[in-house]
Amino acid sequence: MDSSDDRHRGYRMPFPQGDALRVFHNVDNTFACPVYPTKRHRWRILNEVKDHVVGMTTSGPLRKDNKKWSYHCVMAWNDGWM
Repeated sequence: MDSSDDRHRGYRMPFPQGDALRVFHNVDNTFACPVYPTKRHRWRILNEVKDHVVGMTTSGPLRKDNKKWSYHCVMAWNDGWM
């Protein structure tokens, strides 16, 4: 399979692109980051997930893992945090 045809982009589920890449709000009143959906507990306060996303965007070490860094940049831009 050609990697350019991969809708999942290395993730288990198809990954949102462009304007669809945003922090999502769950039915149990928690917020989650689509880049790390299971790595961190779900946040109850939007400012906590905002701190995570902006922190990842400004992280120096994360820039070498360019895919996750750029996804956080797009998400911060889409949600109006940068």
